[in-house]
Amino acid sequence: MSEDAVLEQRERKPRKVAAPEPNGHVVDVPDFAAAEDFAADVPAGDSTDVLENEDVEGQDTGALTNKIYLIRIPRPPINDEAVKKLSAQFNEHVNKVKGVNAKLAAKREELRELRRQLGVGKSVKDGYQPEYEEKFNRLQSLRNVRNNYQQKIGSIRETLRGLSCKSEVELDAKLQSLEDEIKLGALTLREEKQKVHEINKLRSQRAQIRDYQNQEASREDLELENNKVRAIILELEGEFSILKSERDRTQVIMKEIYTKVKACEAEVKDMEDEQKEVVNAKNDALAALEKARAEVDDSKLDYRENRSFSLKVRDLVTAGQVDEARALCAAQIDATVAKIASDVAYRKEYYSLWAQQRKYAVSELLPDSTTVVKEVKAADQGKANGRAKAEGKGAKAPPPVAQGAEKARQLIEKLMAEAQLEASRKAAGRLAGDDAEPSSGDADDEQDLPSATVPAQATSAPMMEAGKPKSTAASARPADLLKLVELPKIIDEDFVPPVIKTEEEKAAAKAAQDKERQREEQIRKAQEAEARKKKLAEIKEKKRKEAEAKRKADDEARKAEAAVKEVERAKQLAEERAAAEAKRKAAEAAAKAAAEAKASYNPSAKVIAKSQVTVAAKSKPASNDLMRHWKAFKKNTNMQFGILAAILVVIMLSLVIMALRS
Repeated sequence: MSEDAVLEQRERKPRKVAAPEPNGHVVDVPDFAAAEDFAADVPAGDSTDVLENEDVEGQDTGALTNKIYLIRIPRPPINDEAVKKLSAQFNEHVNKVKGVNAKLAAKREELRELRRQLGVGKSVKDGYQPEYEEKFNRLQSLRNVRNNYQQKIGSIRETLRGLSCKSEVELDAKLQSLEDEIKLGALTLREEKQKVHEINKLRSQRAQIRDYQNQEASREDLELENNKVRAIILELEGEFSILKSERDRTQVIMKEIYTKVKACEAEVKDMEDEQKEVVNAKNDALAALEKARAEVDDSKLDYRENRSFSLKVRDLVTAGQVDEARALCAAQIDATVAKIASDVAYRKEYYSLWAQQRKYAVSELLPDSTTVVKEVKAADQGKANGRAKAEGKGAKAPPPVAQGAEKARQLIEKLMAEAQLEASRKAAGRLAGDDAEPSSGDADDEQDLPSATVPAQATSAPMMEAGKPKSTAASARPADLLKLVELPKIIDEDFVPPVIKTEEEKAAAKAAQDKERQREEQIRKAQEAEARKKKLAEIKEKKRKEAEAKRKADDEARKAEAAVKEVERAKQLAEERAAAEAKRKAAEAAAKAAAEAKASYNPSAKVIAKSQVTVAAKSKPASNDLMRHWKAFKKNTNMQFGILAAILVVIMLSLVIMALRS
C-alpha cells in the first residue's frame, strides 16, 4: 500500500464521537481537514487566531475563536502515462525473463539427465572391464601355449626336411633296391659309383631318421595338446567376442550421449547468455520505472507533508494539546500564505488546482473557486428552462437576486443557521452513541450524495431559497444521512490474484513431464538390460561348466585311446625292426656271396665289393644293450629337448586345468 493510501485511510477511518471530558478536551475528534467539523467541541479560550482579519457581521466571535484552521494543499496533477508505459515494458521484460528461465530450467534438467545416463553407461562399462581383462589375459596365455606347441611341432617337422625317407623301413627298402641294381651288373662304372654314393648318403641319414621316428610320438602328443588348447581358445574367443561386442556397444552409446551432452551444454550456454541479456534489459526497465516513480513521488512531496501535518494536528488535539496544535496551525498558515503571496506561479497553480478539485464553490461571491459548479449550474439551467417552457407564460417570475451588503447578510445568516444545525446534530449523535464519523468537508472527502433534510430550526434563516445550491461544504454533506443507520463492518481482505499459466509455462511443464516419463522409461530399460545380462551370464556359466565336464571326459577317453595306440605302435615298431634286421642280415650275406662270386670273374667287382663291405660295416647298427641306448641318448640333444618340452607341456596343461577348475 502506498504512502498516499495510508494517509487517506487514516484520515477516513471511522471514529466514535464521544462527549467532552471534564477538563474540556475531546477524547476523539473527526478529521481536521475542515475546521467546522470539530471546532464547536473545542473549549473557549483566550486565543484570537482567525483565518481572516475582516469583521463578520452578526457572527459569534467566541465560536470563531474556538476553531482551529489549517491550509490544505490540493492534490497535484499526476501524469502517470509514462509510469504506466514503463510498467508495461517492465512487465513484458519480466515475462520474457520467466520464459527464458523456464526454458533454461528445462534444458538444465535435460543436461542433468544426459549426464546421469553418461554416468550409468560408464558404470556399466567399468563393470565389464574386470571380466574383459580376465578373459583377455587368459586368451593371451592360451595363445602363447598354442604358439609354443606349434613351434615345437614345426621344429620336429624341420628335421624331416633334407631326409629322403621318413622311416627306417623305407630307408632299408631304398637301400635294397639300389644294391639290387648294383648286383645285376648292368650299370656302368660311373653309374655304379653314383649308386654307391647314394647308398652311403642314405645310410648316413639313418641316425636322423631314427631321431625323427623317436620324436614323431612326441609330435603327435604335441599336436593332440595343441588341438585341445585350440578348442579352449575357440570357446574362450566366442565368450570374449560377446563381451567385447557388449563393451563396444556400450562405448558407442556413451559416445552418442557425450555428443548430446556437449550439444546441450552449448545450448545451455547460449540460453544463459540470452538470460543475461533479458535480465539486463529488465533491470534497465526497472531502473527507468523507479526513476519515473521517484519523480512522481517528488511532485507529491508537499501534498504528503500537508496530509501528515493534518494527522499530526489531529493527534495533538486528541491527546489534549489544543494550544500546541493551534500554534502549529498558525505557523503553517503564515508560512503558506506568505508563499502564496510571494510566488505568483505557485499561487496561480494553487488556485487552479483547487478550482478543479473543489466540488462546491466557497461562496456565491467567488464563482471561479470551482469549475464543477459551473457545469452543474448549466445543467440545472437547462432543466429549469425546459420546465418553464412546459408550464407556460402564466408562471410567477423568481424574486430578484440580492446584491452587495444584502447578499452578504443573507450568506452570514445562512452560515449561522447551518452551524446551529450542525451543532444540534452532533449533540444528538453523542447522546445516541453513534459511531459514524462526519465527513471532513474537503474536496477530497466529499461525495455526490443527496443532502440531508433540513430540520425545523433551519427554516428560520431568512432569504433561504430551496432552488439555490448550498454555498458551503457542510450544507451539502451527505454523511449526515448515515447517522441514523448502523454501517456494516467491512473486513479488509488481501486480494490474491489467480495463477494463470502462460503458454511457455505450460510447455515447460509438459516438457518436464516428458522428461520424467523418458527417465522412467530409460530406468526400466536399464533394469531389463541388467536382467538380460544376468540371465546371459548364468547361461554362459552353465554352458562353460557343461563344456568343461565334456572336455574332461573327452580328455580321459583320448588318453586311454592314446595309451592303447602307443602300446600297439611300440609292438609294431618292435616287429618291424626285427624283420628289418633279419632282412638286412640276409641281404648282407647274399651280397657278400654275390660279391665273392663276381670278384672271381671281374677284378673291378672285387674293389666294389670291398667298398660295400666297408660301408656295411660302418652302417651296421650297434648292439641293443642299455649302455648303447644311454650313450645314444646323451649324444642326441634333439631327443633331450623333446623330452624336456613334453615335460613342460604336461606341467603347463596341468596349470591350465587347475586355473579352469578354480
